[in-house]
Amino acid sequence: MSLIYTIIHLNYLTVFVVTIAGFLFGWLWYSPVLFARAWMAEMKFSGEKMHAAKPGMARLMATSFACTFVSTFAVSALITAHRSESVLKGAMYGGFLGVMLVSPRLLNGGLWENRSVSLQAITLGHEILLFVMQGAIFAALL
Repeated sequence: MSLIYTIIHLNYLTVFVVTIAGFLFGWLWYSPVLFARAWMAEMKFSGEKMHAAKPGMARLMATSFACTFVSTFAVSALITAHRSESVLKGAMYGGFLGVMLVSPRLLNGGLWENRSVSLQAITLGHEILLFVMQGAIFAALL
């Protein structure tokens, strides 16, 4: 199946719904329930600094949602093109993307930015699990 054919025949409603799921996963990951405190400490963000950032938060959230949509679109195209019709196979494709494509790029940037191991782990954990989850969902919905 060609890439153009795949892109034309994607279920865009599913892409949008899975984008929302991915965005909500990020909200949970970076919430006080999971890693907000550790992430804020590693980023050296205080409560005051976070509160001061609130006026620009809508723009950040919209940009973040758009970026999540683009990566979700890519996962969807891969899963659809390879007809990954089992949840496990979809999760494996997502994991492959997360571990072999996204993680090395983030690690490379993090090295130059002098990010701590803890911050790298929080960020990479989110990205890998996001791609695993999205791959599984897409495969289940094919």
